[in-house]
Amino acid sequence: MTKFWKWYKEFILPAGLLSALIIGAGMFALPYVFVEAGFLAGFLYLVLGAAIFSTLHVMYAEVIESTPGKHRFVGYAEIYLGFTGKWASVVAVLLGMILTLTVYLILSASFIKLLAPDLSSTVSVLIFWALGSAVVLISLNRLANFEFAVTLAMVGIVAILFILGFTMADLGALSSLPVLNLNQLLLPYGVVLFSLSGRAAISSVKEYFFKRELDGKRLKRAVILGTITPAVVYALFVMAIVWLSPRGVSVDAVSGIQISFPGVMGLIGLLGFFVIWTSYFFLGIEARDILRYDFKIPPLIDSILIVFLPLILYFYSSQNLIL
Repeated sequence: MTKFWKWYKEFILPAGLLSALIIGAGMFALPYVFVEAGFLAGFLYLVLGAAIFSTLHVMYAEVIESTPGKHRFVGYAEIYLGFTGKWASVVAVLLGMILTLTVYLILSASFIKLLAPDLSSTVSVLIFWALGSAVVLISLNRLANFEFAVTLAMVGIVAILFILGFTMADLGALSSLPVLNLNQLLLPYGVVLFSLSGRAAISSVKEYFFKRELDGKRLKRAVILGTITPAVVYALFVMAIVWLSPRGVSVDAVSGIQISFPGVMGLIGLLGFFVIWTSYFFLGIEARDILRYDFKIPPLIDSILIVFLPLILYFYSSQNLIL
């Protein structure tokens, strides 16, 4: 039991933390682009993407390990790329994170609607914002085991959807789906890139190892597993949605589902809530830490900025996603 607990703490749990961030809203766009581009192209992108991002995540972890002091992405950009690199990363990363948090607030209402149809969009967003902000304020390190449990729940929901889809799959109809569509060959590229990126969680995973005085040599394996696991989950999710959508996969992966099995839409709503919630607080923590460690903004102020800026942008935006 002691050996299993050590294996869990040094390998499985940190890998689960990284997977929790990577498994995000992009997964709901994957089934449609896979069908449009052909399954061969889609799964090839997924395999290559998992390999490339595993390498990139390990390289970033090595940068963190080899650089003295406590920094985040903007700080590393300044150290290795100078003044220009620092401010380019502020625009590309920090502002991008804040805008992404705002987008997640917008998306949250759609998924909560599947769980609680009577709630208004505003109430749904406020509930999601409060739950996401709470983790940013409490600190992820205190909730590592809980976060791993959420990751297991997401994997479990996808597994249930896969099994349900498999039991009702029309193999004849599936054989008519394209294997490779050269006209749409590049369609999955951006979606797969967005869906597999987990750089924002690497610092949290490294900090998990540091605070528990774990062997840093195991970090690389945990990062690789944490990157590959979402790719496997995505593959199962794509097949599940294709099987559950006999009349054709919709762009959002949800509205095309045709199944009378009770609770399926609730499961999808719960899955959607989990994937954007975990991504929300991981991005929030990373953005907060950029302000704290790279700009030396006091702890309370950095938390207030990251907690309230997305909410302010949400209420002052058009609340519409531009596709």
